[in-house]
Amino acid sequence: MKKLKNMKTALKLSLIAGMILTVSSCQQNGILHEIDTNASRSNAYIEFGNYVNTMTRASKTVGNGGFVVGDTMAVWGIQNTDGEIDVIFNNQDVRYVADGSWTYDNKKLWNIGSTYMFYGVFPYSKTLYTMSEDNNRYVTIAEYTTPDDPAQQTDLMISERRDVSPFNTVDMFFHHILSNVNIYAKISDALDTTGIADITIKSIKINNIHSTGHYEQTGWNQDRAEGAWTNVRNYMQIPAKTDVVITKTATALYKDYLMIPQVLFSTDSRPKDASVDATFKITYKDGTTSTYIKNGIRLAGITGTSKSTSRAISSWQPNYRYNYTLAFNPQKATRIWEADGDGSIQIDPVTGDTITKADDTPHPGIIKYNPDEPDKVYVYEDTDGDGKPDTWVPEEIIWEDVDGDGKLEAGFDRDGDGHIDDVDGDDDTQQQPGGDSDKDPSDGNPNNPEGKDVILIHYDSDGDGDIDDDDEWIQLQKDPDTGVISPKPEVEDAAIEFTATVQEWEQIYTIGHELHI
Repeated sequence: MKKLKNMKTALKLSLIAGMILTVSSCQQNGILHEIDTNASRSNAYIEFGNYVNTMTRASKTVGNGGFVVGDTMAVWGIQNTDGEIDVIFNNQDVRYVADGSWTYDNKKLWNIGSTYMFYGVFPYSKTLYTMSEDNNRYVTIAEYTTPDDPAQQTDLMISERRDVSPFNTVDMFFHHILSNVNIYAKISDALDTTGIADITIKSIKINNIHSTGHYEQTGWNQDRAEGAWTNVRNYMQIPAKTDVVITKTATALYKDYLMIPQVLFSTDSRPKDASVDATFKITYKDGTTSTYIKNGIRLAGITGTSKSTSRAISSWQPNYRYNYTLAFNPQKATRIWEADGDGSIQIDPVTGDTITKADDTPHPGIIKYNPDEPDKVYVYEDTDGDGKPDTWVPEEIIWEDVDGDGKLEAGFDRDGDGHIDDVDGDDDTQQQPGGDSDKDPSDGNPNNPEGKDVILIHYDSDGDGDIDDDDEWIQLQKDPDTGVISPKPEVEDAAIEFTATVQEWEQIYTIGHELHI
């Protein structure tokens, strides 16, 4: 296989967009109201208050001031009188009027000898949800689609199960069952802006976010509802944001979007992972400009931090707020790796040296892989039929666990059957005896008569900053549990630098000419 002479002279410069992600989650509040011995019994009506736990969303802020006039919650109330069960409230609409006050029609009375349990859903609806009629009192939302426009979105919430003694205000403690997502942008703190006038995001767009799902409550945990979203499908059409000037202070691009909780990546052979496309322009102080395009910035697998806890964020959970900050730094670029897609790269099992062949398919030519475009490789192909490669052609790759290691390997699927092909058609896995299955270009089974050629990439395995013959070739893999693709992208300096060399004159002529006056 013909190798790239120098990875730093790759066809196009791939700008790295550094991503900082923080995660905030709602904390449980298990406070129960006990009997107030000083409470006046002059008013024996059952009255309601409210509380939204620990996370903001538009008007639904933390505490009992989070609602606005006109908001309505649905309430169920179960009365137990010496084992006699009565449903005293059944999807009762309770309206917010002002200053933490709620009211409802047909006021109900406390009974001093009874015990009570209350359940609540926000917002009130006759069709959106159902409440089971058994003792569990589980909430089900058969189908919900979140609108594309955040102004039209609804903050779906379920209250804690409230055990309240007579003559106390029934305070409903709500928790969100959607995810709150925010995307900010800034100039990286590491970027030297001395010669830069401004940086403008020309366009930024969020892709492949599911819009529809089914919610099923599965239990109570210390009186707090637990449940899950399933049958998550369809996609939101979130409008792009354009012409936003950014600084080193984070600017909100998408604010308080209420999303269906969902996995941010797919394990399908041809995935549609949640991603961000961004185009931005640098204007230099000398009047020159430069435009950068970053497509397919994956949201899955990015490390998020909440307080002292850090983990890869591969899914959005109910009642969590996710703050993504895209810090643009054009001084750093993602290194583009040389790749092999047909098993022509082999590794000597004794010495570890790379063994190459002349051919590289799916078409003869050089292959390269950009980690910022994880689901494609580029093949330098002959597109005009003259027998000479002339164009970098993007080729879709698929993901499949072909060696049984629990990780998904990347490869080509030319016949469209959803499985990695024996690309070179030699029916040989080319697994080296005693070799490392993560480094050999096959499915790890030397006895497989239908060998599958996975994609290998050439990365800086020794960490010296360069990629040379001392560095390893290794399988390109995706973790099906976290969506993390390995190996991790490598970063190199993207600054345009110059050197100059004076060459000898190719020919020196001596010319004589007599000038006559």
